[in-house]
Amino acid sequence: MKITNLKQFEDFLKTRIPTREALFVGNIGLMRAKYFMKLLGNPQNKLKVIHIAGTSGKGSTAHLMSHILHSQGFSVGLSISPHVFDIRERMQINNQLPNEKMVLKYFNQILPTILKMEKTKYGMPTFFEINVALAYYMFAQEKLDYAVMETGLGGTLDATNTVTSKNKICVITKIGLDHTEILGNTLAKIAEQKTGIIQKQNTVISHRSAVTALKIINSKCKKQNSKLHIVGSKNYSIISSTPQETVFDFNFQPKHEITLFQNQTTASKWHKADGLKLGLIGLHQAENCSLALACLAILSQRDKFDVDEKSLRKALEKISIPGRLEIRKIKDKTVIIDGAHNPQKMTALTSNLAKIFSQQKFTFVVAFKKGKDFKNMLKKIMPLADKIFLTQFSTSGMDNHWNSIDNIEISKFLKTQKFNNFRIIGHKKSDILKEIKQSKKPVVITGSLYLIASEYSYLQ
Repeated sequence: MKITNLKQFEDFLKTRIPTREALFVGNIGLMRAKYFMKLLGNPQNKLKVIHIAGTSGKGSTAHLMSHILHSQGFSVGLSISPHVFDIRERMQINNQLPNEKMVLKYFNQILPTILKMEKTKYGMPTFFEINVALAYYMFAQEKLDYAVMETGLGGTLDATNTVTSKNKICVITKIGLDHTEILGNTLAKIAEQKTGIIQKQNTVISHRSAVTALKIINSKCKKQNSKLHIVGSKNYSIISSTPQETVFDFNFQPKHEITLFQNQTTASKWHKADGLKLGLIGLHQAENCSLALACLAILSQRDKFDVDEKSLRKALEKISIPGRLEIRKIKDKTVIIDGAHNPQKMTALTSNLAKIFSQQKFTFVVAFKKGKDFKNMLKKIMPLADKIFLTQFSTSGMDNHWNSIDNIEISKFLKTQKFNNFRIIGHKKSDILKEIKQSKKPVVITGSLYLIASEYSYLQ
């Protein structure tokens, strides 16, 4: 069997999308991923991995980390999920999609192992597990300097969590309540799952989360003999936030002397930069960027390189991330695209909208994935909403078959909140573009990254 084009590659992966019931089956999924990687020669342990978990900001932090490291002259692999416009976003090299020839070359090399797995007690790897394995394998074969890996869900049982190398750096972004039916319904239970990526003697960089989460992060670090570095509001100071950029000062002095080998001397002492201009919009992006910059400071000491601040500044100014508070002009109308999909993310979106577009009301186009806390998200939206259009999505080429919440259910809730200026619309290109064209207010498309992915090709 040989795959000869990207369509065949995607068609093959679609046959490996598990049912909802088979997607989260506990430890068997991680055991399968570990066995799969073992058969491939454990490529994940041949890489310097930056492993990122958290409830909010992990995708943005992963993108930022990749761009920052590449600005320093390093070759960098980046794996994120879900993808927004192309499946190859899950295996980027130097912030570019790998070409078809490269993807097919490495996929055909691991394909016999995938088929072999089907006959083992673990069974066939899933869509997500195959993409993660392909990313690790591709990055190792290409001998990249670093691999930035975003977890899919949780951490402990995630398919990315097969790295056992002590040189892994774990980055924990803000932790909140999301995926509660899978990860647990308390902050403590969710933090326990997220911190599952911390292995023995790793370096850990964490956002200063709620006290409950921080206690668990600290406890896990002590248990694994891992060094913890906390990044909080004292490490960055916002200067300005506009529809074009976020400007902030950064200052982070690593708490511990960072060494990889005994008697190794440290190199760069870079730890601060004033007036950084970030091409991402929103105060929360300064927070995410500070985590990535703290990681840079630690790596520059551990791996003995000097930080080229001029190249760093240039990279931060130019960076953009699909589906993260993007502001576009479509049909001469201002359109804001953001994949906020939990109350924590929606709070960040709406607070930034209120700050950047002072006294402005918006037309919202929304759809929420089944199982999400849509009520609390709508409570954040309604104070800023002139109108709300309820649309829908149904995915076919992602980690699982995801559907949006029935809009009748959402309609009933809006009525209980005395918000009546809403309407259910279709999800076709013409439906969305019609509302954008007719709106007298800026349009915000939000509620799910899966919604953004389904609409992104024509919103571009």
